[in-house]
Amino acid sequence: MEILAERMKELRLENKLKQTEVADILNVAISTYCNYEYGQREPGAAAIAKLARLYHVSANYLLGIDEPPTAEKAQIILASKSPRRKELLEQIGLRDFKVSAPNVDESVEAGLSPDQIVEELSLRKARAVKRAGPRDIVIGADTVVALDGAVLGKPRDPGDAFSMLTTLSGREHRVYTGVTVLQGERAVTEHEETAVVFRALEPGEIRGYIATGEPMDKAGAYGIQGLGALLVKGIRGDYGNVVGLPVFRLGRILAGFGIDLLGSAEPS
Repeated sequence: MEILAERMKELRLENKLKQTEVADILNVAISTYCNYEYGQREPGAAAIAKLARLYHVSANYLLGIDEPPTAEKAQIILASKSPRRKELLEQIGLRDFKVSAPNVDESVEAGLSPDQIVEELSLRKARAVKRAGPRDIVIGADTVVALDGAVLGKPRDPGDAFSMLTTLSGREHRVYTGVTVLQGERAVTEHEETAVVFRALEPGEIRGYIATGEPMDKAGAYGIQGLGALLVKGIRGDYGNVVGLPVFRLGRILAGFGIDLLGSAEPS
């Protein structure tokens, strides 16, 4: 039991997890988990199996029967085909990452708020990456534009884009991006919200913008990183969030997974 307790504590600290977080994963009270880690009580076989999956080691290693195999270096995987999100990751210093764009059902239950929608879809996209190893870190994201609480998706056709941009003209709307960082069974999901104000747009300007083709694959029918910047009077909040990835929030989440972008730490 002593070896098991020592390895539980050692692995928890290596993975930068709190005792409360591991207790939640095991679905036990914090007092029960502390008894495990202090060697005062031995966890059952089901709890040991969960710990082995959480830390990507064998149950025998936890019990002191054998040593862990040499692990391959963890990879970072972006669960998105968006070139804008790829560029933002590179902008904050991530270079050696893979891109995997799984097809997921993006329908959500009625009544969800915009922030709940993007959090749900970012988690769904991260979990849909099938080739991630147990130590790999997967980043999922989803962005929507909302006006008065109503979500504006990507336009179906030029007429739909014209309708969206006309509605946004001269008004303030909100951009929400959900971001999930997932490693094994551990997932952290948050969202960012940015206010964007459009200047008053003339119908001819809207038609000219649509003719460029830029609006057709963008939530809300515009891209602030492109010609759409000419429509924007101002923003309050994270610019990267409007592009499609809140890099400040993402950086804080990654730090919790052992990736210090300023210190060049590697995934734990």
